[in-house]
Amino acid sequence: MNPIPMTQKILAKRRRAVLLAVLASWLACEPVGGLTRIRDIARPLGERINKLHGAGLVVGLNGTGDGGDSLIMTRPLEVYLRNMGNPISSEELKKAKNIAYVHVTAELDRSGVRNGDLIDVQVSSMGSAKSLAGGQLIVTALRSMNLEDENVYAIAQGPVEILNAETPTVGVIKGGAVVEYDFLHQYVEYDLEGRAVFTLVLDADQADFQTAKAVEMIINEETALPGEELAAGQTAFALDAKNIRVVIPEKQARHPSLFIARVLNLPVDLPEPEATVFINERTGTIAITGNVEIAPVTVHVNGLQITMMNPAAQNSPAARSSEWTTFDTTQSDGIKISDLTDALDRLNVPAREKIRAIYAIHQAGALRARIVKE
Repeated sequence: MNPIPMTQKILAKRRRAVLLAVLASWLACEPVGGLTRIRDIARPLGERINKLHGAGLVVGLNGTGDGGDSLIMTRPLEVYLRNMGNPISSEELKKAKNIAYVHVTAELDRSGVRNGDLIDVQVSSMGSAKSLAGGQLIVTALRSMNLEDENVYAIAQGPVEILNAETPTVGVIKGGAVVEYDFLHQYVEYDLEGRAVFTLVLDADQADFQTAKAVEMIINEETALPGEELAAGQTAFALDAKNIRVVIPEKQARHPSLFIARVLNLPVDLPEPEATVFINERTGTIAITGNVEIAPVTVHVNGLQITMMNPAAQNSPAARSSEWTTFDTTQSDGIKISDLTDALDRLNVPAREKIRAIYAIHQAGALRARIVKE
């Protein structure tokens, strides 16, 4: 073995020192507890969930299958047995009660999967089966949701596990399918100037211009490496309320994973969310985001009167504490909707009446927020 020249040892040590310095500077950007990271509210364009599905048969059921009179089961079973070299007619299958025709689905991880990976599958009865407990899914081909695509992307089989006793016609098979194709996502593309770029896509509930601008600003502030200057002074560009394009530094364009990981791990100070009231009339749920205020207003809803008044009215002898409560509107142009809902709680107002009151205030133009019905 030839000894390594001293100059090579020195260069190797220097390279390690530079690498450690770079990693240390990047790790220093770890978000402080409580701050939101970019990866918590956005994903790189190209990262997505893919779904596969197929139809198969669960065998070995203890008399809880579809039954031989079910054509939805006997026809595919007849085809399966014929393909296996053991043809049996539909008449001969009529007594079978240990088989169920099922829909099989699988979800591929958003970061991609490789040929040979094992994935979980869900199995749901499509016929009259009473339970899939104790059953075994026979070999089932899984295809994409695109009906024109005839490729088989995974093969599923295995024992069905029932997770919820109340729905025994739905089960899972952990690691029950083998992936037959690579699902690799392309994150990096090249703009008109030949620069490597990737795009951040804000989650639907976070997409607005203020958030996009906040993400753009933090990336531009934090992505300069020691000793480097940002080309053109800007790395990130908010394209709209949902998409932020990020230019990858030239030195990292060939191996961009570390840079993308660093960007996704940057902490971002999110702006206050839009003033919104989410209402679910079916469950009687009211959820509030942002600073929702109510201007002075009086509304009547099914005998309930809501009036903005000064706290001094609390001493009025005509007022009965079981029928009224007060709001302090002297600190701002209106009161917060949370104050209103709290006050209605003190008066034991049912959820349905609270919702009607909020709708009435909104219709009167006094609710300084938008309403989203769920």
